[in-house]
Amino acid sequence: MHILAILPQRVVVAFSRASAWLMWQSNARIRKVTEGNIAICFPDLPDDERTQLVRNSLYELNMCIFELGRSWMWKPERLEAKITRVVGMDIWRAAIAAGKGTVMLVPHLGNWELTSIYLGKDHPLTILYREPKRTGLGDIVRHARERRGAKLVSGGSSGVRSLLKALKTGGVVTILPDQVPPISSGEFAPFFGESTLTMTLVTNLIQRTGANAVCCYCKRLPYGEYELVFREVDQDLYSADCDTALAGLNKSVERCVRDCPEQYQWQYKRFKFLPNMEKRDYGDS
Repeated sequence: MHILAILPQRVVVAFSRASAWLMWQSNARIRKVTEGNIAICFPDLPDDERTQLVRNSLYELNMCIFELGRSWMWKPERLEAKITRVVGMDIWRAAIAAGKGTVMLVPHLGNWELTSIYLGKDHPLTILYREPKRTGLGDIVRHARERRGAKLVSGGSSGVRSLLKALKTGGVVTILPDQVPPISSGEFAPFFGESTLTMTLVTNLIQRTGANAVCCYCKRLPYGEYELVFREVDQDLYSADCDTALAGLNKSVERCVRDCPEQYQWQYKRFKFLPNMEKRDYGDS
């Protein structure tokens, strides 16, 4: 990670292009999952445009990987200087000013690690955190995300209590809303027109606390710079009806993804469960 942190931007770009090319040429598992997800979400896209989107997505994935050293090791002030444009700041300020607590929805889009760096300078964050499977990585990730005073909480009943407490006192909680939840913690709702297992945590938090919700993502720009974007959520997210609220959650994420689809993490098996609870065949086994 320290080596990645000192790589010049031109080297990061070159490595990302080379790695993406290898993934494409080797027809790797990650390419097959990417192709499967994009085919589900953009069925009407012409074949040549779909192929280009897959290739661009592999490149952006590698940019995320090679940027991790910076995201986790650089000082917050240095990272913040790379965010040269902010869109929708009034949406964020209005949510905070309401004083009802704010659920910040951060999809796997662009460089999502930078959102907490930017937001944490003015507001203490409580971040829902899943321990990495790779041994030894947890301490690095935790230290990186807590640099500006954020509190990381794991899933389970104790974590949910921490999230509720933060919201009830007007705080900000950050959740990646497009993760596949445990079967016991999700319901199926449409995402890009496909019935998809969706976490119920976000809608439950909003219903129990009356909190506002805002979408946020950090879009990658040329030359190592970023644009931080705040977006209003779909109003259906606030519905008392669970199905309507979950559809509103997924519509909120989908609108963000459509802004820069090549920067979404299509390599994640977002659609791995079918409505009958069988696992989808991505052709990567």
